[in-house]
Amino acid sequence: MSRVLVTGGAGFIGSFVVDQLRAAGHEAVIFDVRESPHHARGEVPTVIGDVLDYESVCEAALGCDAIAHLAAAADVGEVAKDPETAERLNSRGTFNVLEAAREQGVGRVIYASTIWVYSEAEGSVDEDVPLHAPAHLYTATKLAGELYCRSYSELFGVDTTILRFGIPYGPRARPAAVVPSFVARALAGEPLSIAGSGEQTRRFVYVEDLAEGVVRALAPVAANRTYNLVGSQDVSIREIAHTVRDLVGDVDVVHTEGRAGDFNGGAEISGTRAARELGWHPETEFREGVSRYIAWHRRQEALPPRRAHEPIAERVRSLGSNAGIAVAAGVAGALAALLSRWDVVTDPVSFLGAMVLLGVPVALIAGVDWARDRARAGLVILAMLVGVVFQALTPQTRDIVQDVLHHRIMLALVVLAAVSALAAGRAWRADREGQRDAAG
Repeated sequence: MSRVLVTGGAGFIGSFVVDQLRAAGHEAVIFDVRESPHHARGEVPTVIGDVLDYESVCEAALGCDAIAHLAAAADVGEVAKDPETAERLNSRGTFNVLEAAREQGVGRVIYASTIWVYSEAEGSVDEDVPLHAPAHLYTATKLAGELYCRSYSELFGVDTTILRFGIPYGPRARPAAVVPSFVARALAGEPLSIAGSGEQTRRFVYVEDLAEGVVRALAPVAANRTYNLVGSQDVSIREIAHTVRDLVGDVDVVHTEGRAGDFNGGAEISGTRAARELGWHPETEFREGVSRYIAWHRRQEALPPRRAHEPIAERVRSLGSNAGIAVAAGVAGALAALLSRWDVVTDPVSFLGAMVLLGVPVALIAGVDWARDRARAGLVILAMLVGVVFQALTPQTRDIVQDVLHHRIMLALVVLAAVSALAAGRAWRADREGQRDAAG
């Protein structure tokens, strides 16, 4: 039995790799930026971390016999939209995993690459065919990871296995992927859009078959080898649309402009080496796999929404954030009540104006979406009213405030500094979350 760290283990392919590892008697450890939505809490050992954080990767790798590195920016459309984040995640993230394996003495790194590396090739190709410079950034970043693997193997003796995945499909897939997208549209009665002529082909591979290939790659024979894990047949985009239409119902098929740098499917990719050395070959025919996905999708649609489990650290941060917002709103309410007692503002309209004037900054800092985040909006309003009541029941508060106003310039500077710091903190956290979403 081996202890295997699975980066991206909460994701589409990674969650199935975790399942297959456990079924084969291995100990799987999930390393991801979130808890797995596909496993019960506490069912699988989990380390919450980011592959861009070397220290957390290194700590998680301690005591592991192998690392299955699947964490990546895998949506080619998102890669094109945010190339910098994709490059860091796919290239630097892989570097961090390899360096952690070297430092911690991990026996093997299994690297999830892609058959997109053959996107410029023609004819029949296998793992030894010379590769052309890729046109798409996604392919370039995955190819960079392959080169890092080979370098670490040669320079530092870190055993690596490169697996070039076919196009994965099946349950838990990203909604934006071609099969889920077609199925969702067909179930909604919408037309199926095909980029280009629809004659371009893909070597699809059912996700559970793919996960089994990852587990088989732990075998000693796979050390420092490269394998294509692909389906048994080429499937055109047009065939996908017709398969989905046949299984779901009659919908229209329309054609749109093709994507630049797309995988052209001109190469016939051989999976012979994986069959010969690992005993792996795909078990699931494409139509059967699509049928299973549709059944899973319908089951998911029938389930009530499940609240995601938040890590304890996230809960503590959330409680602390809400407490800070409540205090700020309460102070704002008390100040509004105080201002309404001053000679120049004694009418109710002015009181409401003061409430709004002081409440708006609090709401902006809190990031309240009045239309959607009703709980936090209610917290701001309730806390301000509590501040009003507290001030009304504590007459001496006005005297205290008058003393403070003697230092009003200093007070204004402190308030401005606090608001600026809170705004900067929110911007930093938003940027951080954006980077993590790309990893998920």
